Amino acid sequence: MKLLIIAPQEPVKTPKKDFTVRFDNLFSERVIRHLTNEYKDLCNGCGNDCNFCRDRFPLLYPVDFKEKIVDIIRLPSEMLYYLDDPREFFPGRKLPVHDVLLAINVHEELMMALPEMIAEVGGKALVAPGEDPRWLGKWMRGEVKKRCKKLKIEVSFPKPFCAMKEGEGPVLDEFMREFRIGRPGIKIDVVDGVITDAIVTSSAPCGCTYYVAHNIIGTNIDENSIEKINTEITAKYWHSYPCVASMDMDADVGDTLLHIGGFMHYEGVEKAIKAVKEPEEPELGK
Repeated sequence: MKLLIIAPQEPVKTPKKDFTVRFDNLFSERVIRHLTNEYKDLCNGCGNDCNFCRDRFPLLYPVDFKEKIVDIIRLPSEMLYYLDDPREFFPGRKLPVHDVLLAINVHEELMMALPEMIAEVGGKALVAPGEDPRWLGKWMRGEVKKRCKKLKIEVSFPKPFCAMKEGEGPVLDEFMREFRIGRPGIKIDVVDGVITDAIVTSSAPCGCTYYVAHNIIGTNIDENSIEKINTEITAKYWHSYPCVASMDMDADVGDTLLHIGGFMHYEGVEKAIKAVKEPEEPELGK
């Protein structure tokens, strides 16, 4: 599967011009660095005590997807509020050939043009996460969904990105499985009630799940309730990674996207512990 990423450039530091809108790249750069395994400048929560915990994962599964990313197109971080021609920002006025397009914090008028541009090169799916309520208007999302449906392109607008789950389409499901991103998933090993290892089966797209998983190792799950573990450990390390989703209330989800990101990690840790404490009974005949 080939992935194309569209995201903003580094923000400009000059005064904002009239009739323009600005786009930050804080979240998009986290996602890009996570997918390309360039985490050493991104995840620095352990400081001098860093043991490069992600370096062991290539022995289990891929963590560097550079070869699967056909291109990273970085758009201007300040653009006119109204665009006369959204295609002017792409070389040859076309997109590179790809299977899935990941558009992070992209101008709404440009978003409206993407379904047709994706279809022109045989693209199969569009993912546009919303880590801030101001990124993607409700009308725009509805219009893009209609255009994608007409062109037989799968589309997802997860809010936030780590809330994305399977079931929106076979190509989107394959995208999450292949790049191991979406809702946080963790598998733990326990000896005498203590977590001795934590393997990330699916990470928040920003990479936060690896940091959380690393820091729950050593936790006694017999002496602490799941609620206490999440409140005192998961919350601490999810915050200090840190999660960069918006703290503004989002009317679509009825909460802040930052809180939703936390709940996704609480859920991942809870499922990991319950899988050890309450293993599923094998089906008869299997």
